[in-house]
Amino acid sequence: MSVGKAVVVILLLAGAATGLLALVSRTPAEVRLAEPPSESRDPALGARFTPQQVARHGAYRGPAYLFLGLSISLQVAVLVMLARGPFARVVGLLDGVPGGFLVASALAGAAVVAAITLAGLPLSFVRGYSMEQAWGLSTQSSGAWATDQLRSLVIGMITGAVGAAVFFAVVRWQPGTWWLWGWGAFTLLSVLLAFVWPVVVAPLFNRFTPLEDRDLAGRIKALAVAADVSLGDVLVADASRRSTAENAYVAGFSQTKRMVLYDTLLRSGTERETLFVVAHELGHEAESHVLKNIALSSVGLFGGFGLLALLSGREEWWSWAGSSGPSDLRALPLLVLYATVVGLLTLPLQSAVSRSFERRADQIALSLTKDPEAAVSSFRRLALSNLADLAPPRAAVALLYSHPPTAERIRAALDRGT
Repeated sequence: MSVGKAVVVILLLAGAATGLLALVSRTPAEVRLAEPPSESRDPALGARFTPQQVARHGAYRGPAYLFLGLSISLQVAVLVMLARGPFARVVGLLDGVPGGFLVASALAGAAVVAAITLAGLPLSFVRGYSMEQAWGLSTQSSGAWATDQLRSLVIGMITGAVGAAVFFAVVRWQPGTWWLWGWGAFTLLSVLLAFVWPVVVAPLFNRFTPLEDRDLAGRIKALAVAADVSLGDVLVADASRRSTAENAYVAGFSQTKRMVLYDTLLRSGTERETLFVVAHELGHEAESHVLKNIALSSVGLFGGFGLLALLSGREEWWSWAGSSGPSDLRALPLLVLYATVVGLLTLPLQSAVSRSFERRADQIALSLTKDPEAAVSSFRRLALSNLADLAPPRAAVALLYSHPPTAERIRAALDRGT
């Protein structure tokens, strides 16, 4: 397939996918803008939501499932088309670049990421900007959204360049045991990324400031002592410059460990609710979930590299992409396709592990706060403000949900409170 033909096909597929998503995403204004009454957050309601709320949230979340499916399908299509000819021409253009094979590998990795990202940009615009604006969740201008996409593209290209350069360097350096060295190298890259993300990447998108409420900060420190957790920094992110969504998270480890609270969370929630959310994040720290995720990622990388090593001897597998094996730069789209498929096949397991971590963090939060009422009101408020799916399909939960569904979390809190 020629480069021109591949570009045309990708544009047609991206246009068709975007049109379908835009059509499915259309929702009447009376549904989109129907804000729930304040009493909807009443913890006495437990896990009960009105049929209107369930339908409204479903109307918002339904297109998200479609978006994910279309995005993955488009990515696979882009990689297949690149592998079937055009990428070999790109590799040919990189022959003789200053810096040799290492620089050529980095440029090839950046090119693959750019192709995937740019192909999916129209879909991302419909889902990430148009829909968010229509539902009143976005506070961004179109220019600010575009700037974010550009930053994400640059970060993705740098990550892709480093990953490709490391992979092909290892394969050529150790042609016999490259898969073991590759596993080790990518495990170290995962550790490095988790370490630097809070202090290098996150500040490119948000401004972080210390929590100014001294009374709240004191209560948070008391919870950390009770959880036997070395807290590190407690920061507030200016999330409101992009969205009305509320959230909190723990990121990094060692010197870069920090707890981040969205300013939207602090503005909308009561102190009891905020303390429960903080206690939940402390639960992650108490159970070392960041480090456990890194360890599990390393196990997954070991299996992925091992399977790839078994496939490396099958010439027909590589020749399909016009390459001679894993050391051939022309194999890069096929390698990314392999990683995509393996990631999809293991997604249910990844999601199940994540949900188990979240359940444990909820349990610790309830033990620390001894406030199931605040837990229930927090779950209800976050679900309503973030338009969570209140009746998600079982398949969606099994495949995609990193957290248990809202109703399950509420029932668990109520059970522990009785």
